[in-house]
Amino acid sequence: MELEREEILSAIYHCVKCKLCSISSFHPNEEWLPLCPSGQFYGYQAFYAPGRLEIFREILEGELSEPTEGLLKAVYACTLCGACYEKCKQITSVGISLPELFEKQREELVKKGWALDAHKNIAEKIKETRNAYGEKHKYKYEAKSVYGAEVLYYIGCTARYRVPEIADAMLEIFDKLGIKYQVMEDEWCCGSVLLRTGRVEDAKALMAHNVEEIKNSGAKTVVFTCPGCLMTFKKNYPDMAVELVHSTQFLTRLGDMKVKKLGMEVAYHDPCHLGRDLGIYEEPRALLKEVADVKELKREREQAWCCGSGGGVKSAYDDFALWSAGERIKEAKEVGAEAIVSACPFCKRNLREAGEKEEMKVFDVVELVNRSLEG
Repeated sequence: MELEREEILSAIYHCVKCKLCSISSFHPNEEWLPLCPSGQFYGYQAFYAPGRLEIFREILEGELSEPTEGLLKAVYACTLCGACYEKCKQITSVGISLPELFEKQREELVKKGWALDAHKNIAEKIKETRNAYGEKHKYKYEAKSVYGAEVLYYIGCTARYRVPEIADAMLEIFDKLGIKYQVMEDEWCCGSVLLRTGRVEDAKALMAHNVEEIKNSGAKTVVFTCPGCLMTFKKNYPDMAVELVHSTQFLTRLGDMKVKKLGMEVAYHDPCHLGRDLGIYEEPRALLKEVADVKELKREREQAWCCGSGGGVKSAYDDFALWSAGERIKEAKEVGAEAIVSACPFCKRNLREAGEKEEMKVFDVVELVNRSLEG
């Protein structure tokens, strides 16, 4: 932290507190829609990016010596969605990404012992079971894994244990298309939730294990259905000399898969890690347009509204997470969609929970592709 202190403070002082980062569009002839879920839900300056940066400055300069419940909530009740950063880039010459600054902020708090119990519990579960949910049973799908296959599917904790229908669909697609693949016999959590909540040291053993397993597998391409896992491998892992791709990228480049239209009107929700962090916007849409009629939401692509489950928010502030997802469900209803489709297990899980009351169906892109392959 000391080596980066001046650079971090320079980025913090760059913010002039204009708060334009919290609005999707400020053109006088367009509808002004909120972009920051945290600020919109809690309503105080501390929960918007400028306020959070001011808190970071006070921590670095020694003006805050004791944690309070309000301070911890302001820091941790942020999904790290990056919408504020994308908006800031349009109007300023901001350098360091805001999510990266907020991750550093959390890392500094963890060093001080100012962490949330919810996140400590996740770290303990991962240490014991190597997955974020503390599950001890194996994933049940009988994968036709071929040792030494060039394609390796990294499933991830959430698709294994909370929305296994996503992993099922991806594996079935491999089988139907005759693609030889392998899965890791001893797959550990990628470490994303630890890194996003400031527990950097806790993630190192996980990363070292996964690197070794993938190197030993002989795979040349690693496919992910979880954007959080993919982003973590790209951003935080050392180079393994293998190709890292999202499922929608992998399937799009296969060309004509002879899919059939499902007769559905759906809205596509851009996952934050997939879109803003990785710049993957076109491939999910291209796949969806092959199998359904796609309606665009008002806030999309770089200015998409976050589902609310990232950055450790789902585990610590579930009421906020579900509210954010509910706002997205309302947006999908407004455009006449019968289902909302994403390309992220975290998004599906949270949107599904919020959509139960609204009677909105929620799918992952690979689920619909798999259905369309069934003929």
